[in-house]
Amino acid sequence: MGWRSALAPIWSLSTHEVGQGSTDRVTLIDISNTKVTALPLEALTPVPDVIERARSGDRSAFGELYDQHVDAVYRYVLYRVREPSDAEDLTSEVFTRSFANIHRYRWQGKSFLAWLYTIARNAVTDRRRRERPTVDLDNAYGVAEDGPTAHDRAVRGEQVDALRGAVKHLTTEQQEVLVLRFIENMSSRQVAQVLGKNEGAIRALQFRALGRLRKLMTAEVA
Repeated sequence: MGWRSALAPIWSLSTHEVGQGSTDRVTLIDISNTKVTALPLEALTPVPDVIERARSGDRSAFGELYDQHVDAVYRYVLYRVREPSDAEDLTSEVFTRSFANIHRYRWQGKSFLAWLYTIARNAVTDRRRRERPTVDLDNAYGVAEDGPTAHDRAVRGEQVDALRGAVKHLTTEQQEVLVLRFIENMSSRQVAQVLGKNEGAIRALQFRALGRLRKLMTAEVA
């Protein structure tokens, strides 16, 4: 059971009852055993039939969408907030919002996962408006628990700490672009869909972010 099954009662409600209102790869994490699986983005893009069934109130169809995307959404949210418990709450909120508004989703080149990321981004923003703003991407750059030697782990830890410090000097949008491009392995087009920008703007953000990181890391070494 656990938090991932906490939304189960929602599947018994209709949409009306809840409320109306190149090859890319995406990495999923099985939170229960930290198993990492890389899948083609196409495998995470549900066929329109599944979405249409969910839009018509088919709770089993929305359950399929939930099972397919919950780990990816959780991981994205965890990059943006400090505590796993907050990420769990926000992930539940994302799927509650998506279920209530799935009638607004249209299959027009924007994957269902990209739509969920947009909802997740808005949910995190709403949470930060209610709380003290913080930026925490530490989970995106974790240190491996096992390594060749203790010395190697210590060196790796220092490198990760330096990267964490440098990343926090970037703007929120620059951080988001780096996470989606290099952690979630999304294309510039897909990142543009999530952030509501054009591809040129995403490439510019990425260029500036990497340039800024390079300068910060070089200064750190010096």
